[in-house]
Amino acid sequence: MAAMVPETERERRYDRWYELSRLYYEAVRNSVSEAELQATKLLTDEAWDAYIETISDLNGPRRE
Repeated sequence: MAAMVPETERERRYDRWYELSRLYYEAVRNSVSEAELQATKLLTDEAWDAYIETISDLNGPRRE
């Protein structure tokens, strides 16, 4: 089965968030050090924010 290659920025950002979130939960499950856990969580949160920014831009400016 061939791996799917993300074609859009939205897909790339989602895939990055997804892989980082899997890494984070694997780290939690394996009880890695708190410093590594926090670093992974920070990267995961930043990836999620980037993804949300991308999909928000698709819908035009945000309404307050």
